Amino acid sequence: MESLAAKVVERLNQAESAAELRFCHDELARELRRCLASEQMKQLAGDVVCVHEAILRRAFFLAERETMKRSVGIRPPAWCWYVMGSIGRREPTIWTDQDHGILFDCPEEEEAACYEFIRHMAAVGVDMLHEAGYPYCSGYVMATNKRWAQSVRGWEQQLSSYLDSGWPNDIRFLLIAMDMRPLYGETELAEEGRRMLFSAVAKRPPLLARMGEHVQFPPVPLGWLGNVQTERWGPHSGAVHMKQSGYVQLTNALKWLACFARVPAADTAERRRTLEAAGVLTAPLSAAVCEALSVYYSIRLKYSTEAGDGREYVLWRTLERTEQKQLKQAMRTAKRLQRFVARRVANIHA
Repeated sequence: MESLAAKVVERLNQAESAAELRFCHDELARELRRCLASEQMKQLAGDVVCVHEAILRRAFFLAERETMKRSVGIRPPAWCWYVMGSIGRREPTIWTDQDHGILFDCPEEEEAACYEFIRHMAAVGVDMLHEAGYPYCSGYVMATNKRWAQSVRGWEQQLSSYLDSGWPNDIRFLLIAMDMRPLYGETELAEEGRRMLFSAVAKRPPLLARMGEHVQFPPVPLGWLGNVQTERWGPHSGAVHMKQSGYVQLTNALKWLACFARVPAADTAERRRTLEAAGVLTAPLSAAVCEALSVYYSIRLKYSTEAGDGREYVLWRTLERTEQKQLKQAMRTAKRLQRFVARRVANIHA
C-alpha cells in the first residue's frame, strides 16, 4: 500500500488556508477507516504522526507569513514553535487537540516588540488549527497562553518559580513541559529548554519525589480480581476511558523515570528504549511496557476515527474478546510500572 503520509504531505505543502488543512485532516481519517477494514493498522502509526506534523508545520508557516505581512511587532532573530502532549510524544490519534507553545530569543530591549509578533502569530496559528480540526486545548496549553509563549529569559524565570514552589499545579506544568518537542523554527531553543527542565528537576530530590507521587494517580481501573472498572453513570456508562485506563499512567511513569535517570528524551518510545539501555528498566519490563503501549494506541486509533467529544470512551462490550484480554494485560503492566515508580520514590525519601 502506498504510504498514507506520501498521499497527503505533498498536498499539505501547497496548502494556503485552514480549509485546505482541514481537508487533509479529514483525508487522514478517511484513509484510516479504509485501512482498518483491511487490518493494516500497525503500519499507520508512523503515517499518522507524519501527517499531523505536516499539518501543524504548514499552519505555523502560514501564521508566520500572515504576521510578517501585517508588520506586527518585530520578528525575533530566533524562535521555535514546539508541540507537547500526544503529538509531542509522537503517539497521536486522528482527532487530537492542540498542545503547543513558542520559545524565542532576542535582545532584551526588543523583547516587548517581539512579544507582539509572537502573540499575533500564535493567535493566527491557533485559530487556523481549530478550523483545520484541532480543538482548542481545554486546559489552555497553547501558544496563546503567555505561560506557553515565552522569551528564553521569561522561560527561565517561570521555570525557576515552579521548581522552587512545587505546588500541585506547578508539578502538572512541569510534567506537561517535559513533552516539549520542537516542530518549526530554531529547534535548539526547545531542545535546550527541555534539557534545562529535566536537569533542574533531577537536581531536586524532594521535588522529584513529589512528582513521582503525582504520577501514581489516577489509579488504573482494574480490580484485585482482574475486573475492569467501567464508567458506572452518565452518557458513558459501561465504557472505558482509553487514556485514563492505563495509557496516561504508563506515559507519565516513563516520563518520571526519564527525569529520574536524567534522560531528556521527548517521546515515549525513545524514553523506554533509553531507560532499558541504561539499565533502569529490565528487558522483560521494557518489553511488557512496549506491548502495553502498542495495545492502548491501536485500540484508541481504531475506535477514534470520528471527531467529537467522548471519542476516548470505548464501550467494553464492543471490544473484541482478544482486545479485552490484551487491554486487561496492558492495565496490569500499567499498575506494575506505577509500583516500580513508587519503589523509586520510597528510596528517595529513605
